[in-house]
Amino acid sequence: MKRIFCSVNGPLLLLAIAMFMFSCSKDGSTGPKGDTGATGPAGPTGPKGDAGTANVIYSDWLTVAFKADTIHTSGGGIDTIGYFADIAIPKLDAAIISSGEMKVYVNGKTAASPLVSPLPYYDVYTNLNIHATFSVGGVGLYSNGDVSTYVDNTGAKRWQYRYVLIPGGTAARKATTVDLGDYNAVKAWLGLKD
Repeated sequence: MKRIFCSVNGPLLLLAIAMFMFSCSKDGSTGPKGDTGATGPAGPTGPKGDAGTANVIYSDWLTVAFKADTIHTSGGGIDTIGYFADIAIPKLDAAIISSGEMKVYVNGKTAASPLVSPLPYYDVYTNLNIHATFSVGGVGLYSNGDVSTYVDNTGAKRWQYRYVLIPGGTAARKATTVDLGDYNAVKAWLGLKD
């Protein structure tokens, strides 16, 4: 095996070492701060951002009348098994159902003194429950009690309903399988840069 030696000019090496030693401060302090440079030109305007809450669709507080859901008994009688109501929502389309958010709220008290709950609603003390089912064009409400809007003895409405629709914006990252043993596949899946 052949050995290769590098030869360096001795005085040149000493000069480099001396410059390195004298360029360092002995007390370890940082030198004075330089002047601030000039401000550059403004950058271009960025693209328009995603839509915000301006796309939220909501109703006023609605008066809703529930109807009895009945069955005929074998003895010829009629039993009430629950109560239902429908609220028409013209803006509830297939796109909102498949990629948006839909909620119905009930105000069990008055507009002046609200007590608002989201559906489904369940009262542990009375066993009263109300739930909502959404479809294109509206929402169906079902309850085990008559929770129709009514006017109390002060003239205020109670048990009013409102809906809120939030159209979908940006889809979340879909769950995909990735080979955790392959660094490049994991890096690409997470969107990591080198």
